[in-house]
Amino acid sequence: MTKLTIWGGAGEHGRSSYLLSGRRFRLLLDCGVKRGGAGEYPLIVPEQAQRLDAVLLSHAHEDHSVALPLLYAQGYSGEVWATRETRAQLDTYFRSWRSSVGREGHELPYTEDDEQAIRYRCLEEESGSLNWFEAISGVWMMWGRSGHLAGSVWFLIAAEGRSIFYSGDFTAESRLLQADSPAEALEAAGGGTHPQPGRALRLQGRPLDLAIVDAAYGMDQDTQGGKLKQLEQAIRRTAARGGKVLLPVPAGGRGQEMILWACECFADLPIVVEPKLVDGMRQLTASPFWLRDRDQQAARSALGSITRFLASGGWASPHSDTERERLLAGSGPSLWFVPDGMLQSALSRWYYARWAGHSTHSVLITGHVSAGTFGYRLLHEPGQHGVCEVLKLRYKVHQGRKDVQRMLQSLPVRHAVLVHAARPETDLLCEALIRDGGLHGCTLHSMAPGEELVLENRQELHLPGEG
Repeated sequence: MTKLTIWGGAGEHGRSSYLLSGRRFRLLLDCGVKRGGAGEYPLIVPEQAQRLDAVLLSHAHEDHSVALPLLYAQGYSGEVWATRETRAQLDTYFRSWRSSVGREGHELPYTEDDEQAIRYRCLEEESGSLNWFEAISGVWMMWGRSGHLAGSVWFLIAAEGRSIFYSGDFTAESRLLQADSPAEALEAAGGGTHPQPGRALRLQGRPLDLAIVDAAYGMDQDTQGGKLKQLEQAIRRTAARGGKVLLPVPAGGRGQEMILWACECFADLPIVVEPKLVDGMRQLTASPFWLRDRDQQAARSALGSITRFLASGGWASPHSDTERERLLAGSGPSLWFVPDGMLQSALSRWYYARWAGHSTHSVLITGHVSAGTFGYRLLHEPGQHGVCEVLKLRYKVHQGRKDVQRMLQSLPVRHAVLVHAARPETDLLCEALIRDGGLHGCTLHSMAPGEELVLENRQELHLPGEG
């Protein structure tokens, strides 16, 4: 019997944490937090945490990683499997979370000693991408790039006659980052260092037993091209009325992609980029494995695009408030990229204070903002914090309706749990995918924290209590 227990992340955006357990193994997939007040943490059961064999970490973002110290505080003493790139990013995310919780006047449910207790195991040191290897006795695993963030991965797991896919956060539409196709990897799984599980899965022609799939954008069907067109139109409208555009973005991933896009699309507008985002660009040049060989929009490599940007000098990067004030005073319509997509940091608030009194200016929020954050308040309390325009227009870094459909049709899989979005949105998505058809033999599941799915020995997956 193999069981999936939701400790967080299904039916909500945040605290991704999925427990897989069988007769002789227990794996945890991610262990993140959900923003809001003191934060919401996974439903960790200490006695189960103490019995875990390993933790597989898909990437460093806080909603997948920052509850790891709590897991150790609850008694876990094993290893966390992650890529080198993810490991290098984690300390920054831990510090950021401590700072965020402290600003709100709350305390962490763990100590810095618990952070230091984390034992990391590097995926690349065990096996290269798209090769099977035995992670623990009887549990075989494969990882591939997920296109979401440098270092982000998906996992294929084979144990006790069951096969499980975990997408992590996934997009095939990144302009910079490479995403490996899990379907192609599975088809070719007879190769590699340890071919036995892959060959069995491929030659028997059986589908995967279970997939845990990123469906963060729910019913949204837009392509990345459609999203960029909406963003371009919004920026052009602001520029036409003489205003400045503030773009708060994460320090890594989406931020660098949007900066390169803006430099190509708005050669007529001054662009200001905060140093932390430029540092993120430089870090990508040191991690070419995660980058696309070819930019989706042009016959050039993603690394080449970054290198040209860094050498171009067609942008400004202020290093002090004095420089920022000088640039603000000397520029008309322009684009301003600042780290922190939720506008929680002191720097992003500094910028917003200078935008708030100008109805010609705009703020474009391009990703998720958690309840209680300043970005969330700006969107849901229009007019209470200033007169500038505040819009939310997504830049795609997750999967929507058509993306989920393509992924599930390509694998294929017997049962799929759709995660990373609120339960009502996930319910709607499940209903729509069923109406669309094409998911032959696949049962969709919309779940919530605390719920379980059980894969019985008779190879039927069901919710406990169902007939």
